[in-house]
Amino acid sequence: MKLKTYLFLSLITFFYGCSKESDSKIQTGSIEVSVLIEENNEPVFDAVVSINSIAKEEVSGVEGTVLFSNVEVGSYEISVEIPFSTTFIKQIVTVENNKTTNVIILVDGPSVVTPDELDIDKLLDASYGSLVTESIFGASGYASIWGDIGSDILTSNSSNALIRKLDNYEFSSTDRSIEDIWTNHYIVIRNANIGIDAIENSEFISELNTDENVAKAQFKFLRALVYFNLVKLFGNPVLVASADVSQSNNPVIQDPIKVYQLIEEDLIFAENNLEDSNLKSKASKSAAQALLGKVYLQMAGFPLLQNDKYAKALEQFSKLDGKYTLETEYKTNFEAEKVNASNEVIFSIDFSLPGNSNVWDWNYWGPLGVSERDFYLLTTGFVKSYFKSSNDLISPITFPLDTDDTRFFENIASFKSQNDITTNAENSDDWRPYKFSESYQKGVPYHLPFLRYADVLLMIAEAENAINGPTAKAYEAVNLVRRRAFGNTDNDLNTGLSQEAFLDIILNERRLELCYEGHRKDDLVRTQKLQSVIENYNTSNPQNTKNYQPYKYIFPIPQIEINLNPGVNQNDGYL
Repeated sequence: MKLKTYLFLSLITFFYGCSKESDSKIQTGSIEVSVLIEENNEPVFDAVVSINSIAKEEVSGVEGTVLFSNVEVGSYEISVEIPFSTTFIKQIVTVENNKTTNVIILVDGPSVVTPDELDIDKLLDASYGSLVTESIFGASGYASIWGDIGSDILTSNSSNALIRKLDNYEFSSTDRSIEDIWTNHYIVIRNANIGIDAIENSEFISELNTDENVAKAQFKFLRALVYFNLVKLFGNPVLVASADVSQSNNPVIQDPIKVYQLIEEDLIFAENNLEDSNLKSKASKSAAQALLGKVYLQMAGFPLLQNDKYAKALEQFSKLDGKYTLETEYKTNFEAEKVNASNEVIFSIDFSLPGNSNVWDWNYWGPLGVSERDFYLLTTGFVKSYFKSSNDLISPITFPLDTDDTRFFENIASFKSQNDITTNAENSDDWRPYKFSESYQKGVPYHLPFLRYADVLLMIAEAENAINGPTAKAYEAVNLVRRRAFGNTDNDLNTGLSQEAFLDIILNERRLELCYEGHRKDDLVRTQKLQSVIENYNTSNPQNTKNYQPYKYIFPIPQIEINLNPGVNQNDGYL
């Protein structure tokens, strides 16, 4: 089967070129870019080449070449995005008057897709591999930049200006980090759309003889996963449901309701066409069910406030009954070699995929003196949450520590290292985030447990509480998580709590259980607690306040996207 020539755009399928009338008084030249495979000089088909500052973009054809004409004289940064991979190349070029500047971009390794055929198995592998980029599920992305910093768990170490800027809500639409988050998510969406379109048009091959509905379900799961990220992060992402350029004349769709509708449809299709397996790094029936339940819970809260979705969330979570249970030991969830045998992990992001350059991405944090980067500090309030009395943290701290919550010892390094000598840190300011850090210390590939049963239990409690108040079912769900943490029933919740008090307990339990796994800010936005949490943080930390405003619960749409696509609207509050 042949693959028809698709036009792939760097961010979204809809492209409105920003061409410029040639002015005889302005000196101009041209740029010709050839994208070739380094090993054999074969052309790279459908590479996306952009001139960033003037919003020009072209896609390479079968000869691997693009031409930009009528470019004003000067120096420019060009970006080259390689199809079906995470390769993103930048180079400075100079344009001279009435001359063509020839640029050759050499790519290390073959492109996944040729003009003649699309192998959906290779495209799927490339799409899963794209999830581990730093601005998606890497340690400097999901689990920290928009997961736990900017709230009340992690804060930026002053040595890193970029993270400090995001943590303090001082970001803007021109920030490179915001652009990277947007762009890399749309790379996954583009790949998923290409795969789905190819299957629907019977224009693909599968060397592994993969069932086409199974492959389509995998692509739809991936598309739903990254769109769920985007709609939470940006509020109004652009909806692109096809790779076919015939839609390029359609109006831009920027509607969170329609984005959620696509996510729902994709996950229902995935649920109906996938089976369960022990391979936790690929989509499965249970993963689709759990993710759809998580989506419904988010829709029930702010900003959509669709209360009927609480019942739908519970319906999805009930499908997991009997399939999963909590692991006996909390730390088991973060030991890479045990992930696929886990009774608790439902879906994980695999940092050991072939060709992944981010295996060691998690050295962003770890014990003081051990972490290579030491980018993140712990908030005092978060550390205190594990202790019965804040007096236990008065320096110098006495060891052994007086906490019965076993999660503390997996989540927080209360020790430091100097000259290969490890000692207890008697000042809690020297304590650091610890979960996952053993992976790179021991040279073990890492897995991020994106969906696990403890998360599901706490979401069941939240949905049940929203519908019926703190019922016995809601109490039991929270207590199951606490019993694993404390090793007994002595710390079960006292009954008789109000609906609001019970919600606060659920949110704190999620903070203690799921820290550094990327859920905290979503939890606070959904339950309309983010502003009050930040205000409390600012009161306790006047030396390092966050410049939060209500509209900043979402990021701005990147200006580079608006430049490329005039039909895209900026989020309210951002210039």
